[in-house]
Amino acid sequence: MNAVLVVVVVLLAGLALVVGATGALAMAGKLPGNDILGVRTPETRKSPEAWDVANRAAGPAFLGSGLTLLLGTVALPLVGGWVGGIVVVVAVVISFALLNVAGIAGARAAAIWDDAQPDEGGCGCGPDGCGGHPGESEAGGCSPAGDAGAGHADAGCEGGAADPARDCGVTGGCGSCALQSMCETGTAGR
Repeated sequence: MNAVLVVVVVLLAGLALVVGATGALAMAGKLPGNDILGVRTPETRKSPEAWDVANRAAGPAFLGSGLTLLLGTVALPLVGGWVGGIVVVVAVVISFALLNVAGIAGARAAAIWDDAQPDEGGCGCGPDGCGGHPGESEAGGCSPAGDAGAGHADAGCEGGAADPARDCGVTGGCGSCALQSMCETGTAGR
C-alpha cells in the first residue's frame, strides 16, 4: 500500500468516525450545542430544545453518512486501483448528499418545533389577533371597528383578511409569523 493510499484511508476513516459519532450523539440527544458539529441554522440556535429536536431528526442521516464513508474507506484498499478511487468518490458524494438531507431534516424539525411554541406577539400573531391591535378579531380578520382608524397606519384588512405585513411595515407579506423576529423591532415603539 503506497503512502498516498494510507493517507486517504486514514482521513476517510477519521471523517467517517466523526460524522458517525455526531449522528449517534444526535440521535441520543447528547450532542451539545457547538459551532462545529450538528445542524447549525438560525432555527436550531433559538433554544436548547430546538437544537435537540433538530439534531435528533438529523441523526439518522448523519449516521448514514458516516457509514457510507466507512464503507468507501474499507473498499479503497480492498478494491484498489482506479476502481477503488471511483468507489471512494461515489461514497463521498453519497455522504455529502446525506449530510445535506441531515441539514434539511434538522432545520425543518426545528422550524416545526418553533411553530408549535406559543407566540409572544408581533407580526400579526399577537394575543388580540390580526397584529395584536385593538378592534381586530381573534380569527385574524378585522372586526367592524378594525379599520384604518384603529390607531395605526394602513390597519385595514383587504378582502376581510388581516395583512400582518402592513402591521409590521414589511412588504411582500408576512403570512404566519415567519418574519416575527423582524417585525417585533418595528412594533416595539407602538
